[in-house]
Amino acid sequence: MAKRHKAEQEYESQFVDLLQGSGWEVRRQPRHPGEADLAIKNGDLQYIVELKRAAESRRDRVVPLLAEAILQAEAHARKVPHARPFAIVASPQLSPAVVDQALEFQKNYASCVAVGFFDDRGFRVFRGPGLESLNSPPPEIQQRKSAVPQLESYSLFSDLGQWMLKVIVAQHIEPRFLSAPRRKIRNASELALAAGVSQISASRLVRQLEAEGFLDRHEDELELVRVEDLLEEWQAAERRAFKEIPCRWVIPGHGRKQFESALQDYSARQIHQQPAENYGERSSPRVCLGLFAAAEALGVGFVQGVPPVLYVERMQADLIQQLGISQERAIQADVYLRVPSHKESIFRAAVEHKGVLASDALQVWLDVSNHPSRGKEQADRIRDQVLSPLLSR
Repeated sequence: MAKRHKAEQEYESQFVDLLQGSGWEVRRQPRHPGEADLAIKNGDLQYIVELKRAAESRRDRVVPLLAEAILQAEAHARKVPHARPFAIVASPQLSPAVVDQALEFQKNYASCVAVGFFDDRGFRVFRGPGLESLNSPPPEIQQRKSAVPQLESYSLFSDLGQWMLKVIVAQHIEPRFLSAPRRKIRNASELALAAGVSQISASRLVRQLEAEGFLDRHEDELELVRVEDLLEEWQAAERRAFKEIPCRWVIPGHGRKQFESALQDYSARQIHQQPAENYGERSSPRVCLGLFAAAEALGVGFVQGVPPVLYVERMQADLIQQLGISQERAIQADVYLRVPSHKESIFRAAVEHKGVLASDALQVWLDVSNHPSRGKEQADRIRDQVLSPLLSR
């Protein structure tokens, strides 16, 4: 058997301690062909275990390691009567979003194989017969065990949470790609002032970023770390966070030109008549281009021929009429209207381009990453041309 990495051996020892504390019998380096990592037994249950270590909590690291462990565990288990395969990935700090993606992979391609994930913080997720006792205690039990009062959890990806995250990262993204204040932010008070939100909202976000290991306060400045993991979780949170309405041109043939002209007129009134700091309820709903249409407006477009998407703050009959579109009999959509659940994050960060507001590049990256119309290629271009300064930190 090939020599194992020392860190991998340490994770194996942690797992053995966990098993033995839960009543499992453990045999290291089982005496059967193939030399799997562990053989474990509890009553009639017997598993052959393959454990892998992921240095980073990223999907492109965790899922391939899980797949390798699944294949090896299956091969070893076939040689042991009544044994089941068990694949495990351990890491210093696992992202719940990445674990969810790995579990989805296991569900789709290896549903008969038991899997497990654990990290140095005590996060543990195991799926398989008889493995329930190995999971992390529910949050309420963990809180009772702790002598230190636990802070109430705050969603990083609430509407204002996403807007504040954009304010924090704005200094690493060119202004033509994201509209947000660009200044050094040292604490929650300065974040609240820059983002135009309450002190309470900013303080909760900062505390949650620290609690989840995404924030480093070195050099008296709020600085994000583990940005890759944060963006992966952000992507997962943004999936289907909208209502989409297909529409068609009222005047076929000239519809797109009419739409663009009407959108320019409408956006001009938004831009010049409504101050950027005024985020209260408006009589006229905010609008901005989204997805591939926004990417084209920002100069990073890659995909052609896809019906444009327009983000609208809320549906309003006179707005639809003014844009020269109709919801009636829109089987073949010429344009899609999206009503987002995270309105402030989208409209506050929108960028003006030739008289039209377009979603910021980070928002476009979040939106198109899983789009079936060559969304990955578009996302990769934005990653390379816009987000690389942020991801390189």
